[in-house]
Amino acid sequence: MRKLPDTSLISYFSNMVKQHGGINLAQGLPGFRPPEALLQHLAETATTDAHQYAPGLGLHALRAQAAEACRCNTIATENIMITNGGTEAISLIYTWLYKKLNHRLNVLSFAPVYESYRELPAIFGNSFSVYRYGDGFSFDLPEFEQQVKDEQINLIFLATPGNPLGRVFSKTELDAICNYCEENHIYLVVDLVYKYLYYNDVPYIPYQRLSQYVLFADSFSKQFSITGWRLGYLIAPEPIIAELASVHDYTGLSSPMPLQRAMSLFLENRAGADSYLDETRAAVAANFARFYGSVCQLGFTPVSAGGGIFLCSLLPETFDDGFEFACDLYEKQQLAVVPGIHFDSTWKPYVRFNIAHPAPILDAALERLTQFIEMSH
Repeated sequence: MRKLPDTSLISYFSNMVKQHGGINLAQGLPGFRPPEALLQHLAETATTDAHQYAPGLGLHALRAQAAEACRCNTIATENIMITNGGTEAISLIYTWLYKKLNHRLNVLSFAPVYESYRELPAIFGNSFSVYRYGDGFSFDLPEFEQQVKDEQINLIFLATPGNPLGRVFSKTELDAICNYCEENHIYLVVDLVYKYLYYNDVPYIPYQRLSQYVLFADSFSKQFSITGWRLGYLIAPEPIIAELASVHDYTGLSSPMPLQRAMSLFLENRAGADSYLDETRAAVAANFARFYGSVCQLGFTPVSAGGGIFLCSLLPETFDDGFEFACDLYEKQQLAVVPGIHFDSTWKPYVRFNIAHPAPILDAALERLTQFIEMSH
């Protein structure tokens, strides 16, 4: 029986690939080539004078473009702050609230849970708990409200589509959660980094609910397959943006000026950007459907999803430990996946696959996965 490492299991298995080679379906990144026009703008920007600090709030043009993309008259340039990825947007909000609420944060998210939602409270010494869905990953509002009340929750993280599960919250669910948070002065951070990567119905995004208690985190990095650029943004009321800026000045300061400039130039052609998003969305949806069917034939029991870039699955009956499975799979086939235990203590027999890769990479991954399952019988 192997010992679980102390580090992130995503990093643990991804680093194996980086050090020793293989196929990485562990790390949460879109494995597609970025838009060619965006890369061209980056090359052009590199020859300009855009190599000093950017404004702390971000380039005005890029903030305006992010606001315009929301297509909501309640979101303006003044509600946007550019950050070092969506993760920094979440961390900035957390740091601000930690001071604002006198260090007393009781945090809740939805299981299985994205690691930053769990680890931020651990870093700051705050409590963290999870809401567990019902059968079929159903959401019970009265049960949720009772748990929030009983545990005196004052900060909730919610992603739609989710990570790792890919669950998309309905308009009814999101509006009810927003109502409850505003009425009870509970902060809600809605994570939207996978909002464009849906499979069927367009996810409902409650931009019009923006308030002192309902805030948003988003990312250009996931949208345009440039996670290494670390370009994200947060959306908040203007007075809160000002307060967050005072935190940002002494932590991240600003995201890289050349990358902001290149992204802004690229977004001047919104039709081109939308075309790339449409192509990526179609590819991810097709990948999910194909991967879902393929792993079913291998004895897996995958979880249905409405969006995102992951497929989560219960292991075939001959396996009961996702960590042991992932270790053996990499050792024998050099294919990296993430054990479900990383996201939830009850997910020991689950694994997560990143399906946002070009077809040849997924073909090779499925071939290795098939060989591993067949050799294990």
